[in-house]
Amino acid sequence: MGRAVVGRILARPDWRIIVLARGTNPWSDLSPAIANRVDFVTADLADLHSVQRACRDVFGKLAGSDITALALNAGMQSARKDPVSADGFELHFAVNHLAHVLIADQLAPHIARGGRIVVTTSGLHDPWAFCVVPISRAAWQDPTELADAKLSQQRMRGDANRGEARYCASKLCNVMHARALAEQYPDLAVASFTPGVLPGTDIARDRDILQHIAWRWLLPVLAPVLPGVRSLARSSGDLEWLITEAEFQTISGSFFDGRRPSPGSPDSRDKAKVSRLMEVSRSLISHMLQEEGNAVEGKKH
Repeated sequence: MGRAVVGRILARPDWRIIVLARGTNPWSDLSPAIANRVDFVTADLADLHSVQRACRDVFGKLAGSDITALALNAGMQSARKDPVSADGFELHFAVNHLAHVLIADQLAPHIARGGRIVVTTSGLHDPWAFCVVPISRAAWQDPTELADAKLSQQRMRGDANRGEARYCASKLCNVMHARALAEQYPDLAVASFTPGVLPGTDIARDRDILQHIAWRWLLPVLAPVLPGVRSLARSSGDLEWLITEAEFQTISGSFFDGRRPSPGSPDSRDKAKVSRLMEVSRSLISHMLQEEGNAVEGKKH
């Protein structure tokens, strides 16, 4: 979906985009007419040190200019047993949440007054939301447990089910993160956004072959008749609208289902839980980056 949104935004001649991606230029087939308005910065969202370096690279490319909009769109889902990030955190929590917290904390102060932040999440953050595709939902845990691969969603049986529940937990963190950012930056418009069930992407690449085929090829064909299933064109258009046009300053912090503001889950609106999530997340990030700083200082001596 990120690629589709980039294409839509670049159709606007006054926009320039800086993309954080795992490769130096993953979209080498962009047409020359628009390629000069896209900069790529290498970043591995499973490695907080890589994310920090990427943010520094972004500052260099901004050259003193302000950011108009920040789209935190990356997401992964794994069925592997207890996957961890380069920093030792549960992988969904690290990639889908912690990396976004670090990026926002680094870049949000450089967003122009009246700018916006959009965090891509999922309706599955709500354990009671309907979904046409069966998936195991998350139970709220203290973020110190969500960050621990052994403790996160430990009630679940089976690696696939735990992976699904951990994914849903990370999406809840996305909604809570957006609400916290709206409180922190009242001069910005902040939203979390669900594209709905979006088959045809590679998010199911870690599943077994039958599930991968169904997600990649079968569900896109059935999308027009399945409730909650949306096309890539529709969802990328909704996200582009939020990034470039939507007026949601007065309801900043809201959860959007497509273009419609929705309440979101009760947990996502619990201010004590939101505060605890952000406190722990920033503490984990700070501790990890401080360790890197100490290691570098030790090498100098």
